[in-house]
Amino acid sequence: MKYKYSICHPEKSEIEYPEQILSAEQVKERAIKYPWKSELQKLKTMKPDEINYSPSLDFKNVDNNYSFCLTAEGEPEDISFSVWYSRPIMKKIFFGLFGEKEKFEVIDKEFTKEDSFKLLDKFLNQDCDWIEKEMNKK
Repeated sequence: MKYKYSICHPEKSEIEYPEQILSAEQVKERAIKYPWKSELQKLKTMKPDEINYSPSLDFKNVDNNYSFCLTAEGEPEDISFSVWYSRPIMKKIFFGLFGEKEKFEVIDKEFTKEDSFKLLDKFLNQDCDWIEKEMNKK
């Protein structure tokens, strides 16, 4: 599988869209080695009106358009993530009178760093049912 990705930096108003296409291994390596701590620390030194984004990495599967975004939260010493997962679901058109249509929809939920990276592994292994179940747990 191949993945496109984007990066949100706290101090930049423009989202970065690198042209490099990543393999699953490169996605995992990029997420693990990303400077989450220093990016969160940067937020602490900025004025609220200077902050454009929370530190984020978004990965999109170029074959099926599913995407998985990690947005760092919390303290630099105790990072957690808001995970944003976009996948297709069937939506009824005009209350079902015109059948159903596939539409991409995002669900998000907060997770520990460990659980977020476990979800990333499942995303890279295309274990969509497992992710859906975890994201919808109360």
